[in-house]
Amino acid sequence: MSWADAAAPIVAQVIRQVGRTDMRVLRKALADAYPWGERENARYKAWLVEIRRQLGHPLNAPRADPANRQLDLFNHVKNPAQSSRFRIQAEDKELR
Repeated sequence: MSWADAAAPIVAQVIRQVGRTDMRVLRKALADAYPWGERENARYKAWLVEIRRQLGHPLNAPRADPANRQLDLFNHVKNPAQSSRFRIQAEDKELR
């Protein structure tokens, strides 16, 4: 059993007991629930990784800027009538 496997049920239990509404209280409860003595080396890293995995750490979430329209260039167009290529082909057919 790895350190992360051993940490997973403990972290899950603390999250269930404390809840996710107050993150400061939850972080304190998770720090108090650390089961392996000193906070160092692989076991502590595994503990932190497991907390991030179960909480969905905000640093892992992709950052999106709604004002940045440049990424729209690469997104798939769901309605082909909105595509400029489709409109040009339709206009060519009308001209013929």
